[in-house]
Amino acid sequence: HTTLAQPSGQSSCSQETNKKLPRTEQPARSTNKLRACVSAAPSACSSTPAGALDLPPRHTMSSAASRAPQRFDAASAAHRQWLSRIKCFLFDIDGVIHTTAGAVPGAASALSALRQAGVGVRFLTNNAGKSPAMVAAEFEKLGIDASTSEITTSACVAGDYLSSKGVEGSYVYVIGEPALMSMLSERAGVRPIGGPDDAGKSKRTLQSEGHSIATLDPPAGDVSAVVVGADGDISYYKVAKAAAYLLGNPRCLFVSTNPDPAYSFAPRAGGTAATLAPAGGVWARCVAMTSGREPDIVCGKPSRSLGKHMLSAYGLDPATTCMVGDRVDTDIEFGRAAGMHTLFVESGTTTAEAAAAAGPEQRPDFIAESIAVLEAALVGEAASD
Repeated sequence: HTTLAQPSGQSSCSQETNKKLPRTEQPARSTNKLRACVSAAPSACSSTPAGALDLPPRHTMSSAASRAPQRFDAASAAHRQWLSRIKCFLFDIDGVIHTTAGAVPGAASALSALRQAGVGVRFLTNNAGKSPAMVAAEFEKLGIDASTSEITTSACVAGDYLSSKGVEGSYVYVIGEPALMSMLSERAGVRPIGGPDDAGKSKRTLQSEGHSIATLDPPAGDVSAVVVGADGDISYYKVAKAAAYLLGNPRCLFVSTNPDPAYSFAPRAGGTAATLAPAGGVWARCVAMTSGREPDIVCGKPSRSLGKHMLSAYGLDPATTCMVGDRVDTDIEFGRAAGMHTLFVESGTTTAEAAAAAGPEQRPDFIAESIAVLEAALVGEAASD
């Protein structure tokens, strides 16, 4: 099993979660007022009575495998009691905090309410095309409070992995966006090549270059890794180049930032399904099939290596940590594999019916319309005190 380098200077969720990294200005705290209770819509979830919470003291994947998910009920004393035991929430971002249409309604105030209640907040995304600073800046525009120290992207994890392999100063061929290249350089000290520099190149470009393993520049032996993430300018050229480096150097590491097959290009609207577009996992499979090699590591959810990394790096106890996401095949499977509690939200790409019908390894403990229900539960708990 792969061991990831632990980022330095990170605080536990049991400590102050809004700690700033050097050179990073923290956005102003949102002043949104507490919102009203979110009503629980009918779903394919379990009909377990609201007062009969069926969760063990310490959550494990095997212990919850046979139970149907419950619709989270902010008015339920048992559900509010469960919430009071959670010390830290790990939130996916796309489809959970915001969509292409903007912030998920109630997300900003829910996050603020959790912080005010002393609950830790972390953000974890498979999107390698954005740096933590970029994510924090987007959050600020949406009125969401977050510091870069609270944000982990799959690009960060890829950089930490390469750092643990001692490849500083070497070339790394990248299929991905500029943010991925920056994270690899910043966190691992490598020299990224490819990426945007190879945009617009095609099979004809390869032919004009006399493409072969023997003519690669830089030589295959000087390239320590191929890193593949989401790339809006993906091409025949990039896949062929990446495969050539893997074939030309058996010691070259193959790093996939995430296994996602698709992402929500446009949210569900008017009763239609979400409009999907290819994500980073598609290009990693292209490179794998072309080179005949499987990735040495998949950095994003639902990677077990990532689960161990997050729990260790931030001092988290899975028994008091909850993973929140809109995909069962990445977010929920990740949380379940790490032994965390899991909450599925309907604000992203997957429906509640699909989540309820998922296999044991991808079945959430709770289903909710959005994370706004957490604030509603906190308000209800405060009113009952």
